[in-house]
Amino acid sequence: MDPGLSDSRAVLSKLIEVRQALAASRVAVDRQVRAKRLKAMAALLVAACTAYDHDKDAFTFGDFLSQWLEISPITSAELAGVALTVEDGDTLGNDWERVFGAYLLALLDRWPAMSLTDNRVRDRILAGLRRCAVTVRPCADGAVRLRALTRQDLYQDTALPVLTRRVVHLLLGGGNGPGLTLYRYVLPPYELPTAYANVSRDIEGEGYTTDLSFVPAHERDAVEYAVLRATEMTLKGAPLDLRGAVWPLTIPVPGGYARYELVTDHNGCVRAERLGDGAARPLPAWLSRARTVDERKASLKETFQLGGVGDRPRGAARAERKWTAAELGQVASVLDRIPAGDRDALIGTSLVRDVALTSDQVASFHGGMTHVGMGGDDLDGPPAEPTPHVHCYDVIFEKMARTACGPPGDCGPGGDDTVLHEIGHVVTMCPHEQALRALARLRDKPRTAYEQLNGYLRTLPTTDQFVAAFTAWTLAYGAYTDANDAFADAAHACWQALRTDVPANPEALLTRYAEAQKTAVATAEPTMKAARDLDALLPAQERKVVRVTEVLLSRHTLIPGLAAPGFTLARFAAYARRVGFVPFTAYGQSSNKEFFAETYALYTTDRERLWELNWRMCAWMEDGYPALGSYEPTVR
Repeated sequence: MDPGLSDSRAVLSKLIEVRQALAASRVAVDRQVRAKRLKAMAALLVAACTAYDHDKDAFTFGDFLSQWLEISPITSAELAGVALTVEDGDTLGNDWERVFGAYLLALLDRWPAMSLTDNRVRDRILAGLRRCAVTVRPCADGAVRLRALTRQDLYQDTALPVLTRRVVHLLLGGGNGPGLTLYRYVLPPYELPTAYANVSRDIEGEGYTTDLSFVPAHERDAVEYAVLRATEMTLKGAPLDLRGAVWPLTIPVPGGYARYELVTDHNGCVRAERLGDGAARPLPAWLSRARTVDERKASLKETFQLGGVGDRPRGAARAERKWTAAELGQVASVLDRIPAGDRDALIGTSLVRDVALTSDQVASFHGGMTHVGMGGDDLDGPPAEPTPHVHCYDVIFEKMARTACGPPGDCGPGGDDTVLHEIGHVVTMCPHEQALRALARLRDKPRTAYEQLNGYLRTLPTTDQFVAAFTAWTLAYGAYTDANDAFADAAHACWQALRTDVPANPEALLTRYAEAQKTAVATAEPTMKAARDLDALLPAQERKVVRVTEVLLSRHTLIPGLAAPGFTLARFAAYARRVGFVPFTAYGQSSNKEFFAETYALYTTDRERLWELNWRMCAWMEDGYPALGSYEPTVR
């Protein structure tokens, strides 16, 4: 190193030497070599922090911080094709978590005072954090793999994802991350060529360049060829513009498939980031013993209290479709990602395996459909399961396998994103159907009990006191019924108005709902008091009025469910406006309903990307879609 360099520049020079040596090396990397690299990284980090604390060379230290992540031996690209062992999990996993945690704390401690204004350094660190937020550990099935960090991975008693979030929040100055467009398009299928001549030139001919720095050598030609195919993609007869877009794809590589995301900057440079091997996610533990189709159907129904898991019967114009064990396994691993607070929305909902839509153009982008009433696909022959249900089309398991979703260490096929998009619709549609069913049950059997009680009371000997109490009870219950009829009408009007988009002036609608609810609630206690007064006049063994009335008076607690999913969408739209969160897919621009479903799919497959894109929206979803009011998200 040049003795004339500042302390920080000397350490950066050493880091650059290490990068150059790694780039030139062709030696197979075993566990011992990786462990030495991690030890060297730790030493460099300590030296760089010490140097910066001494000379305050923020520009050079920022450069160091952005490049330091790029020499990690624990990434999807570095471990591609490596058979990991239990010893790797015990050594490399521990070592990397310790080194990465120290790096995160170094950033948290020093970044505020560095006052860097060059967003290129920030964005390079953000890309490195996404690439490096992984570890080597046993997964649910016991196999040691590279996997994304979880809140069980700690550094100094703090979860590493929490530290990472704090760093992202700090790097963004508490604001939103760089905007992006997320592509979900499907590349036409292709086979790897026998030779790769002129691929770089052809990519440049399309107006793009490539950055393959984070691609393993044995996959580089195949990935560059995939980039070429992506740059040649057309949509509706026009070239697809990749600039500013992130496009996750599952692509052919020697020996199989790998998942990558193509990240294209506004200058047209396509950076390929490896997400993981093109293998299915491990099955959840609760499904591990269910192997046959029937066993997996039963396990799914029991775990999520589904209404059914049905095959598509043959219709007039549609072929039948039957679930396979592999498809059910994929869906199980997807549904296992649903947050606990949303699982109730699945109760009574069914899954229907269905044939692809008739239009190839539509089928390329729509892999599912959620119905809460008869119509659409259900008109061609009887439905496999009653509504509400989610149709799962062929493309989820076929075409969409050529896309991808999720972060490094936790990636899956693109069909997973589509299933979770439909679950987003379940969250904002099926509670309405559940409320309708609950109200129908209340209208049937309890109403019969009321009529029987009413008939019995009319046979009893009367006194002036009894007549007065009986009349008071029937009038009070009549008032409760009338008030709740008006409340149900107001709730249903909210659902109809808010289920897709928020009207320009919803105040009158919401005021009507609030007033109707207040009136309905206010009639409950007088009705119960009248029931108690009437019961007091009956023989002890015949006192049924309070018991029957208690059931009937549950109606005003069920009616809000009719409007609740519409309110969720309205709050989502309002909060998105408040925090500057805009649709990141073309489909999400079509309505608030689709914007929410696209956001839900990202939230459940790639939550930390949503955090970086708009941390406030991510926190709002984690907090269970609360009413806005004085809501303030927190960084955690």
